[in-house]
Amino acid sequence: MNFPEIEQLAEEAQKSHPELQLYTFKLNTLEVERKLKFQELLPKLDLKYNQLGKGYNIASTATRSWFDNNYQYGVNFSIPLRLSQGRGEYRMARLKITETRLEQSNKKVLVVNKVRNYYNQLVNYKAQVSLLQRTYANYLRLQRGEETRFFNGESNLFLVNSRENKAIETMIKLTEMAVKYNKAAQALQWAAGILWR
Repeated sequence: MNFPEIEQLAEEAQKSHPELQLYTFKLNTLEVERKLKFQELLPKLDLKYNQLGKGYNIASTATRSWFDNNYQYGVNFSIPLRLSQGRGEYRMARLKITETRLEQSNKKVLVVNKVRNYYNQLVNYKAQVSLLQRTYANYLRLQRGEETRFFNGESNLFLVNSRENKAIETMIKLTEMAVKYNKAAQALQWAAGILWR
C-alpha cells in the first residue's frame, strides 16, 4: 500500500475528517443562533394596511382615495424593555461560538497527532517487515546450504533441523509483523478519516 507523505495526510485529515466536519456544522448552527439573538435586540417597526371593503379585487379599489373609511392604517414600534437580558443571550451565543472553535482546534490537534502516531507506527512496521523478509531469505539460504552439506556427508541432521527451526520461527515473526503492519495501515486510514481505494 502506498501512503501519501505525512504532511499531506495530516492536511487532508484536517479538511475531511468527519469529526472535524461535525464542528463546522455546529459552528454554522451557532452562527445562525447568534444572528437571531442579535435580531432580538433591535427595535421593531411594523407598518400595517388593511382594506375593510368586500372582495379581493384590488384593481377596483386603486382608483379610490387611500384615506377613505374603508381602509385601516397602523404603525407599531417597539423596543425591548430588558436589553440586559438580550445582550446577555447575545454574548452567550458568541461565547458558545468561541468555545466550539476552541474545541475544534483542540480536536484538529488530536487528529493530527493520532495520524502522526499511526504513520510512525506504519513506517516502523514496514522497516521491520523488510528486515524480517531479508532475515527469512538468509535463513532459507543457510537451511539449503546445511541440507547440501548433509547430503554430501559433511553435516548432521541436528544442524539441518536447527536451521529449519530458525527459518520457521522467522517466518512466524514475519507473518505477525505483516499483520501488525496491515492493522497499522487500517488504523492510519481510520485516524485520518480517509479510505483509499
